[in-house]
Amino acid sequence: MSNIAASASTSAAIIAARLRADINEGRWPDGTALRQDELAMLYGVSRIPVREALNLLRDDGLVVIEPNRGAYIIKLSVAEVEEIFDLRILLEADALRRAIPAHSRKTLVLIEAMQAQLELEDVKAAWMQSDRAFHEALYAPSDRPQTLVLINKLRSRVERYGLSKLRPGSRREGWAREHRQLLAAVAAGDVEGAVRVLSEHLQETCRAVCAALTQT
Repeated sequence: MSNIAASASTSAAIIAARLRADINEGRWPDGTALRQDELAMLYGVSRIPVREALNLLRDDGLVVIEPNRGAYIIKLSVAEVEEIFDLRILLEADALRRAIPAHSRKTLVLIEAMQAQLELEDVKAAWMQSDRAFHEALYAPSDRPQTLVLINKLRSRVERYGLSKLRPGSRREGWAREHRQLLAAVAAGDVEGAVRVLSEHLQETCRAVCAALTQT
């Protein structure tokens, strides 16, 4: 890859990250048209990296690009959100099952520190980022890179509803309790118990997101 091509790819990735953050934080409602010229002006770049960034977000399932219509933020229905969480439960439970035997006291201490930070966080974006880091660390020893990529993509599709429609105080006690129960089961090597807690945790999160969706 030439230096020019590499620079263009980097610019597109940077713009995609900024655009993803703006979508997740609710800057635009679902269904909003994303005009390349307006985004280029907003981010101070040419239309080329914006076009490439929109393609990246299309691959992540955040936007749809239609011929002669352009790019739009995808609007998910309650049924689609429920399906995504059903898939997350299947994949994340499998990753957790495989990860538990590979966890050590060191990895668990690090995850416990992440949870302590999460319980103190009161900024929405940082709260969701910390929650993502907690789950990623739980599944990291699974040695299932393709599964982890799919989990990340599925989470990305619904994460914006957590950022724009929920808040750090939403189910704070429930989230903390479920995370602590999950950590305890992992530390004890209780695979079935950990999977049960994880499944219930994701189901409760799904219900919170769907309830928020129906209120808009």
